[in-house]
Amino acid sequence: MHRVARPRLLGAVALGLGMAATLLRPAATAFAATTNYAANCPVNLRGTANTSGALLATISTDTVVTATGTVAGGSWSATCVTAVSGSSWYTITAVSGHSVSSLYGVGVVYAATGLFRVAPPPSTYVEGIDVSGWQGTIDFNQVKAAGKRFVIAKATEGNGFTDKKYLLNKAGAMAAGLAFTGYDFARPDLDGTTAGAVAEADWFVSQLGLVKGMLPPTLDLETHGTLGVTALQNWVGAWLDEVYAKTGFRPMIYVSPSFWSNYLGNTRKFADAGYTILWIAHWFVANPTVPASNWGGHGWTFWQYDDCGHVAGITTGCVDLDRFHFTDFTPYTFGADFAVSADPTSATAKQGAAASYPVSIARTFFTMPVSLSVTGLPPGATATFDTPSTTGTGATLSITTSASGTVTPVGTYPITITGAGNGLTHNTPATLVVTDGTPPAVAHPRSQLTTGLTLGSSTTPVRTLWFASDPSGVSRYWLDRSQNGGSWTQVGLPTATSTTIVQSLTFGATYRYFVKASDPGDEVSAWFPGTTFKPLLTQQTSSAVTWGGSWVTNSSSAVSGGSLRYSTAKGASASYRFNGSSISWVGYLGPTRGSAAVYIDGVLKATIDEYSPSYSARAIVYAATWSVNATHTIKIVNLGTAGHSRVDVDAFVRLVLQ
Repeated sequence: MHRVARPRLLGAVALGLGMAATLLRPAATAFAATTNYAANCPVNLRGTANTSGALLATISTDTVVTATGTVAGGSWSATCVTAVSGSSWYTITAVSGHSVSSLYGVGVVYAATGLFRVAPPPSTYVEGIDVSGWQGTIDFNQVKAAGKRFVIAKATEGNGFTDKKYLLNKAGAMAAGLAFTGYDFARPDLDGTTAGAVAEADWFVSQLGLVKGMLPPTLDLETHGTLGVTALQNWVGAWLDEVYAKTGFRPMIYVSPSFWSNYLGNTRKFADAGYTILWIAHWFVANPTVPASNWGGHGWTFWQYDDCGHVAGITTGCVDLDRFHFTDFTPYTFGADFAVSADPTSATAKQGAAASYPVSIARTFFTMPVSLSVTGLPPGATATFDTPSTTGTGATLSITTSASGTVTPVGTYPITITGAGNGLTHNTPATLVVTDGTPPAVAHPRSQLTTGLTLGSSTTPVRTLWFASDPSGVSRYWLDRSQNGGSWTQVGLPTATSTTIVQSLTFGATYRYFVKASDPGDEVSAWFPGTTFKPLLTQQTSSAVTWGGSWVTNSSSAVSGGSLRYSTAKGASASYRFNGSSISWVGYLGPTRGSAAVYIDGVLKATIDEYSPSYSARAIVYAATWSVNATHTIKIVNLGTAGHSRVDVDAFVRLVLQ
């Protein structure tokens, strides 16, 4: 990792080729024909096998070319990784997988053989980089285009230092769609106490900005100070446990094999304690050495295999190169999860038919397969998924009921659709409705006054309710309304299966509702009528309203009829004797209003509080309903609420069955 600037340039000149050269790796000494080679330094591609040939392009370090063989040509010499010379040239037919004919308009190009090494076979690992402020400003879109899929950036060092480029690196990498996390360059040499480790961990968490989609927070172990093995183990354990406690995400450890063996006693206790994600630093080897008994049997997860590579998008110095041991980041991603849902959640099938459910899988940084299953099926029913295990975002569940043998009974069945993947299991409920062929049984609609709404100037809100029952369930209702005995008009319902609606009805007009229903098998019932009724308004000025105690009349254009009465006296009452099937009290809500007791026919029915932080005129604060017309008395008694004792009576509304 790059904590201090490290010189990487030889400052050499490729003699005869005019190329600046950068130190990377030793040049290969033996090559095979018709294979891939990687440039050890910037290399000139020429139109002929001679340094005087036309210069067609200069490729960067690590660029992979495809050569069909070698030819003898003009002599060349250069300083690439070491001083090299010769007269052998590659005949190159492709650069970075693109034919030279498409790139340069020629069949082959030539380059000096001593400037290449045999390119390794395509890696089965996922490639990435780790960076710090030393890499300067990075174009992460180019990094991604170069085949890198993850970035680990220095976030902090010790307690109090934040890398100057961390936030920029984080934003850029994540915006480019690269997996990302930050690391803390541990400084037990500054404070080797466990309290120091906790403080450093807290600082790191405060700067990391862990969000869903990030890779594990990382502890970078490269210094030990004067701590012995036990003390350093205690320091590391305190840091790990604190970050885990603060984030709920077990951190990753970065270390070299020698550091872990020499300064942490090659212990495996952290791997055994659940800190199983190891980022091993072991350069220029075919496979890394993994300490701590192969990290407690878990092996390495990330591998820093080169401390000075070159990647497009990074122009300041070189950069550490890393590999991810697997191909899917899901098990190592914070917040990686999925949710399973069905839409619609309810489906219907007659006996012997099938019902289907589109099942959606909403993925949050989760790309692994999700296996689907269903439980709760009724007798005789079978279920299949078109894709029982999917890496996609959906599948279709089909449930087939039985009409013979084990017949699926008519009924409504709760079922559970389950998705499982990467040790996570999520359920979503759904409903299977098995229907018969009979139409629904429909109850007559009924209308009533209701609270929580506002009286109009010439209308009142009236709630109409209805319902139906059917062994198969109800799939749709139709509601028609007639006013003053006129023609029937269909009422638009909020949903097909709504069983209630509120409409503003005109005082003095008569209304009647009819309802019918259909089951999922399209069996439609007859029309069922409700009783004709009429809404009537009684203002508080009516002689039918009697008053007890002290009441004050208040005029306002905002209230019904232009005035209301209010009382602040405890025990003050207003009574209204009426005939009807439903009654409502219209009041006025506000910050100074208080509570009143409501009596119907002398029986306490409710305590109503007209208090509200904001004012609301013509508020329907109480309502009661009966099945038939009858004579009742509603009485409102001020309870004298301390601090806001005012009770308002604006009007009364009743429904009268015709």
